[in-house]
Amino acid sequence: MIINTISNYITIIIKILIMLFLARTIFLGITREEYGFWALLWSVFGYSLLLDFGFGTTIQKYTSELTINHNWDEYNQLISTFFFNYCLMSLLIVIVTVILSYFLNNIFNFQNTDNIHYYKTICLMFGIGTAVVFPFGFFAEILRGLQKINLRNIIQLTFLIINFILMIAVIYSGFSLKGMTIVSVTTSLLTNLVMGYFCYKSIPQLKISLKHYNRHLIKDIMSFSLFAYLIIFSNMIIFKTDQIVISVFSSVAFVALYQIAARISDTYKYFSTQFLDNLGPVAAKLYTSNQKEKLAEIMIQSNRLLTAISTLILIPLLVYIKPILFIWLKLSDHTAAICSAILLVSMFIMVILRSSSVQVLIMSDEHKSLTKVAIIECTANLLLSIILIRYIGIIGVAIGTIIPNAVLAFVYNVPKACKFANVSLWKYVKESFGSAIAIGMIVILIAYQLYRFHYPDTIFLLFLYSSLVSITYLILYYIIGAHKWEKAQLHNYIKEKLLPNLVRSGL
Repeated sequence: MIINTISNYITIIIKILIMLFLARTIFLGITREEYGFWALLWSVFGYSLLLDFGFGTTIQKYTSELTINHNWDEYNQLISTFFFNYCLMSLLIVIVTVILSYFLNNIFNFQNTDNIHYYKTICLMFGIGTAVVFPFGFFAEILRGLQKINLRNIIQLTFLIINFILMIAVIYSGFSLKGMTIVSVTTSLLTNLVMGYFCYKSIPQLKISLKHYNRHLIKDIMSFSLFAYLIIFSNMIIFKTDQIVISVFSSVAFVALYQIAARISDTYKYFSTQFLDNLGPVAAKLYTSNQKEKLAEIMIQSNRLLTAISTLILIPLLVYIKPILFIWLKLSDHTAAICSAILLVSMFIMVILRSSSVQVLIMSDEHKSLTKVAIIECTANLLLSIILIRYIGIIGVAIGTIIPNAVLAFVYNVPKACKFANVSLWKYVKESFGSAIAIGMIVILIAYQLYRFHYPDTIFLLFLYSSLVSITYLILYYIIGAHKWEKAQLHNYIKEKLLPNLVRSGL
């Protein structure tokens, strides 16, 4: 788990650096409407994940359990059945793409109607490419189920760098959206195929064939998959529909501003939750082995770790969001800064109050109750966003995201986690996130005083302030927040493993 988590953080750091440069290059290299349409394509075709029907989560769960039960025949039937069902879903994506491209200008509001034919062509290219890539996406779930997350990261990172280089080349060459689409689709397909190659190497018994296709197997596992699917569907509405609401009830051009805010919160989430990649497979194994006490302990401790990390990252992002947007994108729009702040706080609530418990509960056959909550949240999110955008613009869409997220976190997730772990509410709050948040409030005040002392209008000042704030948080957390046994573990790890490894490596 340590190796996988370190691998995740190395990957996410490189991803963030690439995202910062690439997003800036795209944002400044194409028109605002083209950028909005590019963001809209990712939102619309992101819904292709709904055609997964929860099978990806099922594959991860069964792959984790496979390391215990070694039922290869049933596993090959499972994978083969899912793969060929994915192929059928790809045909559906192609049909939807053709229909969407034909009625594109009737569905969305474009400021420049002269480019409609161009946008329709891009829509066709992007949609058909998504259909080609779709059937092979489950290989990443197999690697995750095997806990070969570091191998998955190496593959993804390699093609991410290739994608970055090619995207920069096509933008500066003037190929715009057509070149960007070709590069994105090709690198995504190659990423999945290479992961597939390593899946076969890791599981020599793996066989994907029509003769292993078993439609009756779908009925047997559909109970878990269906509820996992509904959770995915709800999350898609929460995280992808905002851009569509804006494009329908406002303008495609405003999608660009909201997309930047959403990108910041998404990046924050990924950087804060890399440990969770391990939690799902581990939870499945412990639940299968009937080690519920250990599972509850891991849930609380992982949530404690997540809160410490996410609070550390949130403080400089939240306090310095305006200078970050201006230095990064030359963007001084007040609305974009407000949306970014709201979405960051919303994501913080999700990470510290919901993420780890959801990962554990879904692998512990609590998927039915999680599904009900997810449906309530996505419905409330969509309705509030549609209502509020009419009165306060795209800020209303961001508010429509944070309200149901916060309410359900306190009404459902926290009490459910306490019950599952068999601890009192006070103990759960104290152990999971109480100390980290208290320290974070102190450090926010320090960060804001630096902001008032001298506005961070350069990269140097922004980096200096963020570093000072982060170091202050870490020192205070070590002195006040960390338990004695945590400090002892840290000291032992540095003394017995880290330093000897550095000596052996010549560093």
